[in-house]
Amino acid sequence: MKVTYIGHSGFLLDVSNAYFLFDYYEGDIPEMNREYPLVVFVSHKHADHYNPAIFELAKKYPNVHYVVSRDVPVKWKIQEYMQQGISLEDKVSVVRKNTDTELVLPGQKETLKITTLKSTDEGVAYLLAYREKKYYHAGDLNLWLWAGESKQYNDNMRIKYFRELEKLRGIQLEAAFLPLDPRQEQDAFGGMESFLEHVRVRKVFPMHFWGDYSVIEDFLRKHPEYEEQVVKVGKMGQAVDIS
Repeated sequence: MKVTYIGHSGFLLDVSNAYFLFDYYEGDIPEMNREYPLVVFVSHKHADHYNPAIFELAKKYPNVHYVVSRDVPVKWKIQEYMQQGISLEDKVSVVRKNTDTELVLPGQKETLKITTLKSTDEGVAYLLAYREKKYYHAGDLNLWLWAGESKQYNDNMRIKYFRELEKLRGIQLEAAFLPLDPRQEQDAFGGMESFLEHVRVRKVFPMHFWGDYSVIEDFLRKHPEYEEQVVKVGKMGQAVDIS
């Protein structure tokens, strides 16, 4: 397994014979083997999670497929590419919250199982099961507590977040991509702390930290017990091989 941090919440997961690209927004996408399937995920329509440039990948990678949350406006892109002689209709799957989808990977006979969770903001989070291993990308599913919000708001946020975490209880994850947002100030660590307490995961990749890599070091100073689990993302384009 190889993971490349592209930027913000964007990651490329290379599982040797397939690629999974999550929430591309900015940065350089690494070169990939054109013969392997590439599945591109979009968790929701926010501009820092969805860049329509992802559809340009269809021109270069014949075995690409797109999995997008239903709030993402994709119909106009499908029509635009049809005018260029490129059909995307059979390459796009639109998913809803709390659903299971089985996708036969393009160019292969193997199946990728996709389970969606309900975000505590917009769209969905993705739980993937492929070749007996599982991977998770949170999108904007996080414990979004804010000092300026009411007690009722923050209490409701806790209820919503822990309800989604319960769906992951007992599952062993190879990799999880989780928000660690310094804008939350004293509450920035809450989502990741709760996740690590409730979910079994081999490697955690922080994201959504708006270029402030220091928040990862701050988290690990507070929680040295997670030193082996939490990857110190340090720059765009950073690649991590995990045997």
